[in-house]
Amino acid sequence: MSESDAELLAATAAGDADAFGCFYRRHEALVAAYAVNRCTNASDVADLVGDTFIGALRSAPRFAERDRDAVAWLLTIARRALAHQRRSFLRRQRLGHRLANLPTYSADEADAVGAALDAARLAPELFVALRTLAAKDQELLMLVHRDGLTPTQAGRVVGMNANTARVRLSRARARLRERLCDVYDRPTVKTDSEVTHVQP
Repeated sequence: MSESDAELLAATAAGDADAFGCFYRRHEALVAAYAVNRCTNASDVADLVGDTFIGALRSAPRFAERDRDAVAWLLTIARRALAHQRRSFLRRQRLGHRLANLPTYSADEADAVGAALDAARLAPELFVALRTLAAKDQELLMLVHRDGLTPTQAGRVVGMNANTARVRLSRARARLRERLCDVYDRPTVKTDSEVTHVQP
C-alpha cells in the first residue's frame, strides 16, 4: 500500500472509511502488542485497542503531516487510553470496597427502612386524601402526627375544645384509612361475621 500514514489520516479526516481501515490494519498489531504488555487480561487488551483506534479516528483531523510519525502519535493516544482505563479500574475497585463494607441493618433498623419505603409509596395518595378533608381537620392531623401535639393541644391551636378535637381527629383518620384502602383494594374494617366475640 503506497499511501503514507499522513495521507491515510488526511483521507480519514475527509470521511474516507476505507483509508482508516487501511490505517487500522497497518498498525493493529503494534497497538495490540502495546496493550498485551500493559494489560492484565484479554478484555482489557481488546478495550484498549478499540479505545485507541476510536481516539485516532476522532483525532485524525488534528494529525499534522509535519509530525510524520504516526506511530508515536498513535501510541500517545494508546497511552492516554490506558491511563483512563486504569483510573476507571481504580474507581470500580474503590466502589466495590465501599459496597463490601456497607453497614448491615439490625432487625429494628430493617423494619424502620421498610416502614419508610411503605410511607414513600403511600405519600402521593395520602396527600390527595388529605386534600379531601376540611382545612381544620387537615391541620389537626398535621399538628398531632407531624408536630407531635396531643389532640387537646391541637384543638386549642385550631380553636376547638378537647372533645370536639378528639372526635374530628378520629373521623379524619377514618376517612384517610378508607381512602387509602379504596386505592389499594384492602378492606377497611371487618364485617360482623368476621369479628369474634369473646364472652366474659
